[in-house]
Amino acid sequence: MCGPLALALPFSEKSGLEQLVYNTTYQLGRITTYSTIGLLFGFIGRGFSLAGIQQPLSIAIGVAMILIMLLPKIIPIHRTPPLLQKAVITLKKQLGFFLKKRGLGAFYVTGILNGLLPCGLVYMALLGAIGIGSPLESAAFLAVFGLGTFPMMFSIAIAGSFISTKWRSIFNKSIPYLVVLFGLIFILRGMGLGISYISPPNDALQVEQTKPCH
Repeated sequence: MCGPLALALPFSEKSGLEQLVYNTTYQLGRITTYSTIGLLFGFIGRGFSLAGIQQPLSIAIGVAMILIMLLPKIIPIHRTPPLLQKAVITLKKQLGFFLKKRGLGAFYVTGILNGLLPCGLVYMALLGAIGIGSPLESAAFLAVFGLGTFPMMFSIAIAGSFISTKWRSIFNKSIPYLVVLFGLIFILRGMGLGISYISPPNDALQVEQTKPCH
């Protein structure tokens, strides 16, 4: 849903510098939402850490990421869950309201609301946030995720119709590979193989998870 919304943003009436400022503000709104949700899911992951099941959870999340990419027809993450459909309708109405506004604040709020729209790739990032098990690190993980989508979403908002089908296709085809890569990283993290940063030993990971959250 992010792409069509980005194309609907009223940039054509603004100058080049204004487009840059307004588009950046919109993108920062998205990243704000991602980071906030990442923080919340990080607290969930920390609960699993304190329960002593963070490592098997990390492996399970990694396996889930890979299976979702390999079996998209069996696990349709691109469909809006029935329980969220009413909320999405309300959210779209709010987006329509702010899209009619022209102020910088309205663009920021539009970005915030856009970050709440159902998105399979965001679901994968949230699984990763739980697997990290640290609220602040999970928020940072989702912020980096948002920054990773910044160039493409920025370009679509400014000149989506001029981005070639070839480059859009390359971007879309790369997503499953990236998700599988992250899935493998989470599996390695849970295995505690003693590889610095990627798969720290079990005792080191346990010490990291029991640090107080400030």
